[in-house]
Amino acid sequence: MHIIFFKCTNIYFYKPLILLKFHNMSWWMGAGLGFLRGGPFGAVVGGVAEHFLGKKLQRQLHKSLPGIHKKGDFITCLVIVLTRVGMLHGPLSQNQMGVIHKFFLKNLNFIASDFKAIDPLIREVQNKNPNIDRFVEDYKNSCKNNYNLLLIALCYQISLVENNLNEETESLLKKIALQLDISYDQHNRIREKYSLEAFKTPYHILKISSDASNEEVKKAYRSLIRSCHPDRVAHEGEEATEAAHLKFLEIQAAYHELESVRGL
Repeated sequence: MHIIFFKCTNIYFYKPLILLKFHNMSWWMGAGLGFLRGGPFGAVVGGVAEHFLGKKLQRQLHKSLPGIHKKGDFITCLVIVLTRVGMLHGPLSQNQMGVIHKFFLKNLNFIASDFKAIDPLIREVQNKNPNIDRFVEDYKNSCKNNYNLLLIALCYQISLVENNLNEETESLLKKIALQLDISYDQHNRIREKYSLEAFKTPYHILKISSDASNEEVKKAYRSLIRSCHPDRVAHEGEEATEAAHLKFLEIQAAYHELESVRGL
């Protein structure tokens, strides 16, 4: 069997030549595993696998979802993020797998055999349980923010298909949306499409509009912190003090979130 060597810095890795004759779809798994493993070996595997992305699939992806800068990163990160969201409460169910499969069926005209490349990546994510922050960021960069709403909508789909939208999931989806630079108003419009109540945003808590200036945000925060301080109701008893304390913490958390979002 012939051997081909790939060099990364001063390290050489080899692959049997026959591996390069795999079906075009082999890049899906290779790029994903490369991301998950990290390091020089992962970079080589991911880079080589992505190099063999078939032109037919590139054209189909460009036709269905134009404006994607790094197609390999886009697809791989999408699968990783959806899998991590879906597995918050255990291994992905068949229905949750179906949400991911439907994306590829609709956008890349996949057939059943094509998923032999995608499904091992999903299993590898479930085994390794990677932190998804870097993959959300890579997804955002790969499509230049053109499909951020698509990802968060798919995250809701994979959660709702098994009624797994609890507090833990809500918190993760909110975090992902903020990392994708999705505004609170945009996020709530997505929730509305799935017949979900609008979540309470920091603006609601601080009793200001989302287009308030930074100075207005700070002014509202200072005013509420003073009026809701637990010491003001200490004479009313333990129950009133505890309620005021919780409200006080909620106001602080809302302001700190806007500090991060707005760079205050």
